[in-house]
Amino acid sequence: MRARRARAVLLFALAALPASTARCSNVAGAPGTLGGTGPCVTTSPAGGEAGAGDDGGGSSCASSDSDGMNGGCYAFDLTADDTRFSPFILKSQNLAQVTITLHNAGTKPHDFVVGCVPLNFPGCPSQQCFPSGANIATLAPGQSASTTFGTPNLEGIYTFRSDLPGDSQLDNDGGVSGLWGQFVVQ
Repeated sequence: MRARRARAVLLFALAALPASTARCSNVAGAPGTLGGTGPCVTTSPAGGEAGAGDDGGGSSCASSDSDGMNGGCYAFDLTADDTRFSPFILKSQNLAQVTITLHNAGTKPHDFVVGCVPLNFPGCPSQQCFPSGANIATLAPGQSASTTFGTPNLEGIYTFRSDLPGDSQLDNDGGVSGLWGQFVVQ
């Protein structure tokens, strides 16, 4: 119940967030800031992995794009301490190129793992996931690491967390508690 209430509050809060906290996009601007200069370097969209549930962008295994936009480049600086991720909500378009740099500001190791969302389309995989390359392996205190990946085509709220012992736990009602956040694909 507590996790469902927290999820409802987060969903309400999403409406008030800016489109992205990214440091780069397809819009011209100063390097390393919102609207970083240079071309948006894209690679193929997420997926292609067995069981990833990626539909390649055009099959009936994904709902239609609700905002009519996809793609772009996003970069996020994400910090994990021993109690939370900051920021804890990341937003990008579907089929976008994303770079996440994780900084461990805690006193113990942390990692970054993005969950999946269920699919309810007949004849399709049971879930849509980020590619495995979106995850960041265990970082010791004071370490940083980056990963670059393509977001899935399916819009939704994907939970991310540190899945090391004692960092977060999956609740019986499907919620997450502890060191976690949400990646919103719109």
